[in-house]
Amino acid sequence: MKRIAIVIGHNAGAQGAVRCTDGRTEYDWNSDLAKMIEAHDSAHIKVFRRKPGGGYSTEIDRVYAEVDAWGADVSVELHFNGSTNPAANGCLMLSSGTSGSRALAASVQKACVAALGNKDRGVRFVGKGDRGGRSLWAGRAPAILTEPYFGSNKAECEAADARKAALAKAIYDGARA
Repeated sequence: MKRIAIVIGHNAGAQGAVRCTDGRTEYDWNSDLAKMIEAHDSAHIKVFRRKPGGGYSTEIDRVYAEVDAWGADVSVELHFNGSTNPAANGCLMLSSGTSGSRALAASVQKACVAALGNKDRGVRFVGKGDRGGRSLWAGRAPAILTEPYFGSNKAECEAADARKAALAKAIYDGARA
């Protein structure tokens, strides 16, 4: 059975984007989502958190070293998108572009779009030096970053809340496939 690492984006000190509906941050909302994903197969899924300290690059390198030491076959880093435009919408996966990352991103993207029913923004390839790129290239296992909805879009926040269990299952099923 495939070992799936779930990395919660951001950390307790720098929690990422804030949802317009309830003020929850990426780190907070995705901490709950990570537990829901892990519940699908706790023997083969492990949740990892970035520990603050040493700067962004150090935090990323440290958490993905932990992912590697655990022996993950794939890693999924949980985020949600944000924009100054409250109408921005859709689901996006970020991939390194390697064959394993591309396949993982396509599988999780398809499942997440089906679960949430929002716009399919596709898979975007990110280089090592691009925003989010370090997470995609730091570890041994194929990695993706999820951006399943916009926290700045009220309707998408409400849909994500209503379908959170389905989103957790979609990420699990997509990563397992």
